[in-house]
Amino acid sequence: FELTLVVSQRYLHLRLRCIEMVKFGRHLQFYLESDELQQSDGANEDPYIVPYTDIRECIGHSQQHFVAEWTSSLDQASEDYNKRLKLLWKRIFDDLVNASSSMACRRQQQQMPFSSQNQIDTLDDSTKFEKEYRGLPNDRAVQIYVTTIDERQSRELFAYIKKLHSTAAMNGEALRKLVKKFDKGASARGDDLLTATLFPELYSACFMAYQSLEIYIDIMRDSLVVSEDEEEEEDILDDDEDNQYNFQQRFQKEVVVVRRRADELSWLHNTISTISCLPFNLLSSLVAHRGFHCPRDGSDKRPMENSLAAYESAWSSGIHLCECDVALTKDEKLVLAHDDDFSRLALDPNSSSSKKKVSDLTMKEIISLTFKSGTRPPLLLDVLRSAQAIGDESKLIIEIKPGNPEACTALVRLFRSHPDLIDRCAAVMSFDAWSMHKLRIELDELALAFKTYGSPSPPKASLLRGSPPERVAGSPHNLNAMQLRKNVEVKMPQILLLTVAKEPQMHYELWVDVSDLSPIHSWLRNENSSSLDGVYLQYQSEMLEPNGIMAMRKLSAMYRVGVWGEFGSDPDDCITALKLISECGVSYVNTDLPRGFVSNNAKQYFGLY
Repeated sequence: FELTLVVSQRYLHLRLRCIEMVKFGRHLQFYLESDELQQSDGANEDPYIVPYTDIRECIGHSQQHFVAEWTSSLDQASEDYNKRLKLLWKRIFDDLVNASSSMACRRQQQQMPFSSQNQIDTLDDSTKFEKEYRGLPNDRAVQIYVTTIDERQSRELFAYIKKLHSTAAMNGEALRKLVKKFDKGASARGDDLLTATLFPELYSACFMAYQSLEIYIDIMRDSLVVSEDEEEEEDILDDDEDNQYNFQQRFQKEVVVVRRRADELSWLHNTISTISCLPFNLLSSLVAHRGFHCPRDGSDKRPMENSLAAYESAWSSGIHLCECDVALTKDEKLVLAHDDDFSRLALDPNSSSSKKKVSDLTMKEIISLTFKSGTRPPLLLDVLRSAQAIGDESKLIIEIKPGNPEACTALVRLFRSHPDLIDRCAAVMSFDAWSMHKLRIELDELALAFKTYGSPSPPKASLLRGSPPERVAGSPHNLNAMQLRKNVEVKMPQILLLTVAKEPQMHYELWVDVSDLSPIHSWLRNENSSSLDGVYLQYQSEMLEPNGIMAMRKLSAMYRVGVWGEFGSDPDDCITALKLISECGVSYVNTDLPRGFVSNNAKQYFGLY
């Protein structure tokens, strides 16, 4: 049993290293530009990040120069990590000492006037402090910190440790890949192989022990992150709003809004009924972009984008697939959000919560943030549960923003805790190829854990060391139930890569034209590990021309293919969608469901008149 677990862990580690073709430099750029990296962490300067692109350009010019630059980066990464690690532990013990001193002072003030007995009590407090912290193990120090220090400081420390971990991991991967790239063509260039020389230096560097930080991250996560199952909804009532209008004005306005929304829902049901009569099962391939919403941010007719009502309206009407965007909150909740903040959708765009980055908000703050429609941003868990309740064909396609691998890891954790919701997710996609390949491996490992252990997660090391066998940490099942559930096959979501068809406006965008789709193969495939399932292409009119149709059909025969369009410029109607599905063979077509999606011309085209 123990041997199987070790092999599984090594298998994951090896497969993570097999992501050969992914543009790591692109992913590193995402990380460099992330808001979290730019935030001050007490070191008065940004963390050191290996200049991957600059060192890579040394390959092929001078081996001596490459080694010098690589070694210099290794030393700087080690020095920076060591400095920040010392700051971490100094911060922990300074805060603990200050908290203990404050408690002693408060107790002394409460016992005034001062007496000899008070002196004894103060000495007892000092003795207790000395005994409690004498020889304190590192993990115990973190446990005491998170239970003693206030929540704001604990969350700041949590963010600091996560950033220290991710920076060290990124630097280690960058230095490893640089040596691998150098050795790949070393023989042809007449250079020496450097793996045997430089890898001992890398793997013995202090920052390569960053995995030890995961223990502290888990300790703090368990204490700070409330389970979604235990999250209580807060009703947010704005009493001041009632004073803005008199009752009659408000009543008349609400009657108009209700009528508009009823008309829009009636249109949606009629449209879906018409679509269901069309050939090639169009309905099963349509993807409602951010749910049934108004693309112009209105809320008087349709629900707000990425709101629970937007998805429930779409699924209840008969739509099978909806697309959503997710972000990770400060307390590691996956919440639906397209923008960096909620200012565009918030009822009060000038409030502090609406201006904050989503990654800086806690779930408590998000619950208190109200959309223009009167709702709040939902948790991904809420939306998946709605899909499960509405019907078997109701599923999500989830987009994760580039440079956000922590959101991928959070998604895997959600699936581990709620395996019954995995089949509610049809696909996960992103512009970030590196994160998608990493997610592919993590989901494969999760599926293997289901089959091997009968549980979403393998047993923790504490179980193997002889802890009580009744329950496995992190698993909702006991051991007997796990044994009964072995060999469970779990179908994981498809993993897709997003691309653009126009000259990229952002550096992270992968550009491909229908006239030459060959780059897609190298983006999706790996020689030594599983590949991604497909690609989500931006619409081009050339797709529906003879050469384009041929190229698209060839691609669709090899991979899952989706097509997304730009609102206001690309066609969004049932004829275009049906041609993409029937002639090009695509599996998914995004739509904002405009009023003209099924026009009279379309009805005549399909002979519905």
